[in-house]
Amino acid sequence: MAHLPNIVTDLAMILLVAGVTTILFKKLNQPLVLGYIIAGFITGPHFSFFPTVTDATNIQVWSEIGVIFLLFALGLEFSFYKLKSVGNTAFIATAVEIGGMLGMGYLSGTLLGWSHMDSIFLGGMLAMSSTTIIIKAFEDLKLKGKRFTEMVFGVLIVEDIAGIIMMVMLSTLAAAGISTLELAMGVVRLAFFLTLWFVMGMYLIPTFFKKAKNLMNDETLIVASIGLCLGMVVLATHMGFSAALGAFIMGSLIAEAPNAEHIEHLVKPVKDLFGAVFFVSVGMLVDPSLLLQYWFPILVLVLVTIIGKLIFSTGGVLAAGQNLNISMHCGFSLAQIGEFSFIIASLGMSLGVISDFLYPIIVAVSVVTTFTTPFFIMAADPAYKAITKILPIKVLQWLDRYTDEDDEANDSDWSALLQAYFTRMFIYLTLLFAIAMGGKYYLLPYLENTLAMPYSNLIGGALTLLVMSPILRIILTSRTHNEELFSILWFKKRSNHLPLLILIFIKIAVAICFLMYVFHSLMELPYIISFVAVAGVGYFIYSSDWLLSEYLRIESRFLVNLNEKHMQKHREKLCSEQGCPDTWFDEDIQLAQYQMPKDCKLIGKTLLETNFRSNYGCNVLQITTPNKVIDMPGAELVLEANSKFLIIGTINQFKMFNAAVAGKQIDLEPITAPISLKEFMLHNHEQEPELQFVSLALTVDEHSGLINKSLKDANIRDNWNALVIGLERGAYTITNPNVSLVFEKGDLLWILGKQKMVNSLIREEIL
Repeated sequence: MAHLPNIVTDLAMILLVAGVTTILFKKLNQPLVLGYIIAGFITGPHFSFFPTVTDATNIQVWSEIGVIFLLFALGLEFSFYKLKSVGNTAFIATAVEIGGMLGMGYLSGTLLGWSHMDSIFLGGMLAMSSTTIIIKAFEDLKLKGKRFTEMVFGVLIVEDIAGIIMMVMLSTLAAAGISTLELAMGVVRLAFFLTLWFVMGMYLIPTFFKKAKNLMNDETLIVASIGLCLGMVVLATHMGFSAALGAFIMGSLIAEAPNAEHIEHLVKPVKDLFGAVFFVSVGMLVDPSLLLQYWFPILVLVLVTIIGKLIFSTGGVLAAGQNLNISMHCGFSLAQIGEFSFIIASLGMSLGVISDFLYPIIVAVSVVTTFTTPFFIMAADPAYKAITKILPIKVLQWLDRYTDEDDEANDSDWSALLQAYFTRMFIYLTLLFAIAMGGKYYLLPYLENTLAMPYSNLIGGALTLLVMSPILRIILTSRTHNEELFSILWFKKRSNHLPLLILIFIKIAVAICFLMYVFHSLMELPYIISFVAVAGVGYFIYSSDWLLSEYLRIESRFLVNLNEKHMQKHREKLCSEQGCPDTWFDEDIQLAQYQMPKDCKLIGKTLLETNFRSNYGCNVLQITTPNKVIDMPGAELVLEANSKFLIIGTINQFKMFNAAVAGKQIDLEPITAPISLKEFMLHNHEQEPELQFVSLALTVDEHSGLINKSLKDANIRDNWNALVIGLERGAYTITNPNVSLVFEKGDLLWILGKQKMVNSLIREEIL
């Protein structure tokens, strides 16, 4: 008789039992997770009336794989647009809830006499609500689509992210003990690698799936996806992070691929299988004798979970600006713990830092709070009505002082500018630091083995500098990474000048530091020569159009990958609701008229010298003088007195331009307020045919002479008498593109001109 490995026998038994229990729980209209836990208890070592597994070690390995696929599937369902769309409410509510429950969990564990590590992990377990159980309860109670349910889903999205980060922090604490320095270093390492993986992964992973889309069938697609997932798991583990973090990151990156929904569909059976093994393994650890022994802590933690979640979840949503009714409905919906708590408990067990009794206690608390969840959701409305009768009217008015409109309140200009500035700078610093470390610890050692000194250092430094250069170009060129807000703040108050100049100085100092690192540390040049090299190379980088075009090519590909799926869904929605519009950016592009005042300072200057395009991003579409009308005026046109300008730009560019006009930085007077391109074209059709502007879309195909040319080099304005107003790359739209942007095959180019433009395109057989 052939030998059958124990793992096969064990899997057959636990899956058969799990199949029966989940069918039974489905019949009873209960969450399937509970059925898996019961199946684990039945097949586990603590239930003697049924055969038990013979090789628990192998089952534990399979359960760890289950955690990987659960987090991978969670990442596939995640969307950066979802995270962006949940708003401040979800972030504030989650921060209050998790912070409060961490404190209550730690305090409860300490009062129960448990160790510091048990208490810390307990706080993490109690902080996480159950997405599966809440979704099931909302479906059963037919509450999906309510305002409070959308907020609950937003909180759950942010909780998932917080749970991943919490696992990394708990792993750091477990490895280093409770050390402030080690914890701070762990946070810095996590932020560095998360940023690096996100930027590099978002650039590479969706691009890979798009390029290989026609070469992949279902088999190769799932193999490649799971291979990437496990590869990131190995990389994350090698860097000292958890396997769950790596799986989630890769899932969230693949989620932005064009075929992400299909990948999610293919991965689901694998996730369900290994997820079932994980939840069954959770049930195997349930020891009835321990539950009886620790009945009091279980009761205490059930009460702590329910009361704490009610208080902190409700308080968090209130603190985020929602009214008492919505806040209480959210708080009552989140009053349970679930599957993520099991994952955190498994982490503690695998690290050997928590006691054996904690796992079954958490499972018991989860089971109890799972059963109470629907009742608390239904009790939210009566509880709200009861509390409104108890609380004084002034207190109720104070609690409801925020309205729904407050969600739409805009941040101040300074807040928006600083957020954009430091977000961009953190990304640039991360990339530059990664390139610098790669040059020092990987490239130089390799070159030193093949080339003699100093050639290895010079070549290694030069290659490192070459890779850094596009990033240094944008750091040196862009003032604060938000030109519109920079100009608005600059013209608003003179007192804003100094802090804005400090922000520019910081950027220049960062670029100089990295250039000095390359020349002095990598190339080992003397300080004086290094300073001279920094000045010369810095000026070259600052003035290089090629480096700017390379950076824009990289950034546009990143933004396409990040936004394309969302934009595609947005377009499909617009087409279904409104019919497909002529362009996708005709609301963002605007036009306005200005005139020269008497004794205008611009008289006698060329259009190039006005710096309308370079400083504000706006283009001059038409100039009307007392004697003639000039369409698509060239840069060398000399401006005459009493001229009128028709200017085109985006909404943000007009904010910046009008701020300069109001501050007398531009010597023009507005004639009309900016109107959208759509509205302009509607009025434009009322003009005589020779005066009408025409908007056309051209595809950059493999035969086009525009491929690999920048907008500046293509000289479309002079060659076609046209102005480029937008570019579609995939489903992503770039309005009023930068002149250094390089055209790629498949780009859809939107241009604006008159009949002369149409004649040029017909003559060149483009139309």
